[in-house]
Amino acid sequence: MINRIVSMEEEVVPTLFKPVQFEVIKKLKDGKKLNENEKRYLRGNITRKLEIIEKIKFKEDYPFLETLGSYYITGLEALKHNGYGWYFDVKIVEIINTKIDGKIRIGDKIFKFIRVKSIQNSKYKIDNRIKYASNEQISKDVGITKNKYVELICKEMFSRYGKMFSRTYRELLKPIKVDYSNYGV
Repeated sequence: MINRIVSMEEEVVPTLFKPVQFEVIKKLKDGKKLNENEKRYLRGNITRKLEIIEKIKFKEDYPFLETLGSYYITGLEALKHNGYGWYFDVKIVEIINTKIDGKIRIGDKIFKFIRVKSIQNSKYKIDNRIKYASNEQISKDVGITKNKYVELICKEMFSRYGKMFSRTYRELLKPIKVDYSNYGV
């Protein structure tokens, strides 16, 4: 993003960034050391402006996901997209892919990339060029992502909505046998 801003100097300098702020961005791009005054600029308005630009860019589409090729979004973000859990404020977006493994922070969200050998048999839907896992796939992905909270949410959604949520989720809702003698009853 910084490279793109530097290449658009004529458009952004008087409008978005002051000339001094733009010089700090140029130094960041080149990897040069900043003096104390420039560090103060960076901690202030420049960082806020860059975060806003990134949020606007992020809301348009997921430009970095197109470079992955084979991927899909799973977990709470996919549940929210599928209409279950509209009240979630998703902080971590889990992405199953075949190329990279790791985490990246963009704005206030953390993107967790989980690498697998193949996603050929995975079930997902494409919406606005973005691939989201189906509800059945989200429940299967819990084994890969190790996200117990998503597993708990999937069980809760299935108990509420039944076949409308998932047709193949019954095996996870086996009744749990509790030994009350362990609790002194």
